[in-house]
Amino acid sequence: MKSIMLSFLAAGLFCFGISVAQAANPMSEKEASPTLKERITKDTVKGTLMKTEGEYYWIKDTDGKEVKIHVDKSTKMDKVVVGDMVKAYITDKGHTTTLQRAD
Repeated sequence: MKSIMLSFLAAGLFCFGISVAQAANPMSEKEASPTLKERITKDTVKGTLMKTEGEYYWIKDTDGKEVKIHVDKSTKMDKVVVGDMVKAYITDKGHTTTLQRAD
C-alpha cells in the first residue's frame, strides 16, 4: 500500500514538474496558425524580426531587404521578440493577418 502511494506521489510530482517547465518558457508553443485560405491567397514574408514600433514591425528577409508590416488586434500572433525568425501572412493592402515564429 505504501509503495502504491509513493508511486502516485512520484507521478504527481513528475506531472507538476513538466507543467512548471512549460510555464517557465511561455514562447515554447505557437499560438498563431494561418488558415488554409491565408496560406494560399496571402503573400508571405519570412525573415528576422528587426524592430517593433507600435503597430509596425520590420522584418529583414533572406535577401537582406527590410519589409515593414502592419499588425493590430485582428492579427493572429505568436509571442515574438526582436531577433526571432518569423513568417508573416500579408494582405494586398499590407495588413498582416498572421505573424508566427518560423522554425
